[in-house]
Amino acid sequence: MAQGNAAPANSAAPAATQIVKPTDSQLEQYARTYKKVAQTASEYQPRLDAAKSDAERQAIVQEADQRLVGVVTSNGMDLADYNGISLAIQQDPALRQRVEGMLK
Repeated sequence: MAQGNAAPANSAAPAATQIVKPTDSQLEQYARTYKKVAQTASEYQPRLDAAKSDAERQAIVQEADQRLVGVVTSNGMDLADYNGISLAIQQDPALRQRVEGMLK
């Protein structure tokens, strides 16, 4: 995927994220949401690069995580479902290819 396989909202996921077998409509919703998540995450990169201290970087990461969770939920997805699909995509090359096709 354009931003790599690790979705930015994963950092807000609980440790026990379940791998899911998503339906076609869930994959389509995931792809739409992923595009918005990736775009939002990229907006934070210049600020992270310019941060002068670990504390400043940490504050930016926390702000980004909160915003990314909001992006996921405002697109009608449950955070656990989004993270579960992200995990399934990382572990299933065929599923990853399907989603990559949707992202084009």
